[in-house]
Amino acid sequence: MNISHLSKLSASVFLILFLCSCGWILKDHKYDYLKEEQGEVLKVPENKVVRSSVDFYPVPKQEEEKIPSNYYEVPLPPQVFSSGSTNEIRMHKLGELRWLYIEALPSSVWPLMKDFWSSSNYGLSFEDPNTGIIQSKEIVLASLKTKLEMKVEHGIRQASSEIFLSHLMLDDSSSWVKVPLDKNIEDKVLRSALDFLSETPSKGGTSLVALNLNLGQKALLKQSNDGNNNFIEMDLEFARAWAAVDRALKEALIVVKDLDREKGIFFVTFSQKEEKGFIKRLFTREEIGRDPDFRILIKKTGDNKCIVTVDAASKDAKAYERDLLSEINQSLS
Repeated sequence: MNISHLSKLSASVFLILFLCSCGWILKDHKYDYLKEEQGEVLKVPENKVVRSSVDFYPVPKQEEEKIPSNYYEVPLPPQVFSSGSTNEIRMHKLGELRWLYIEALPSSVWPLMKDFWSSSNYGLSFEDPNTGIIQSKEIVLASLKTKLEMKVEHGIRQASSEIFLSHLMLDDSSSWVKVPLDKNIEDKVLRSALDFLSETPSKGGTSLVALNLNLGQKALLKQSNDGNNNFIEMDLEFARAWAAVDRALKEALIVVKDLDREKGIFFVTFSQKEEKGFIKRLFTREEIGRDPDFRILIKKTGDNKCIVTVDAASKDAKAYERDLLSEINQSLS
């Protein structure tokens, strides 16, 4: 057999082997492991020492060994503010001050108020979405030149609005001043606006030109720079801040044991019958063992600015000061 013939024979054998192996190579083998069978346990000779093996991925032998799905309990994050999704509308009074509270952003309230003035007998003569001011046409009242001025502002609670109304008259010096309480029509017009908002179906729309009115929430839960103290910053005068906290405590069913308005202090405690929010978790802790007492302090820091802080009476309740502030903050209105 010459070399040429031997080369051709070798090439033929190689080609046959290659073609036979292609069938196995091109075949999908990803499920081959399912066909594997359990082999015999490897037996180590008695005179040999081997390292012990660790099964990092053990397969449970019985169904009972599996961890139940409810084994781990992940606590909910603390609620810091209310979403304001109830669409509540109501009138507030504080002395001579009257205003409407609406659980909707000012940019959504603004077009509704424009519609109110356009459809009313007072008319609309001026509007400024940057300041939230709407003015009526001139109203002659007892030979006096008067007008109504409405202002739409962001409320205390997140995604809320407040509407204030002033009845102004032109005095002898050609300046616009407030009409005396016994002669003004602020309460009447505010009630008409309240009825209009209550009867008008919500379209869920918003005014793009009034988006800047959505800024300036009047109450924010904050933390000091060192992270040791928490407080609520309120862009309100003291009288309104005190009334707002007082109303929030009642809404949150927080028991007020005593108060000192002159010093701006509420002394509060909690009972198990009036659990709400974090309070339920608070009283499941055995280490406290009694109703903890807190002192809520409202301090004036400027002409229209106050801060609200909480001071726990015991070390055990100290950890819940921020939770109490959060409870108050989400109930403010």
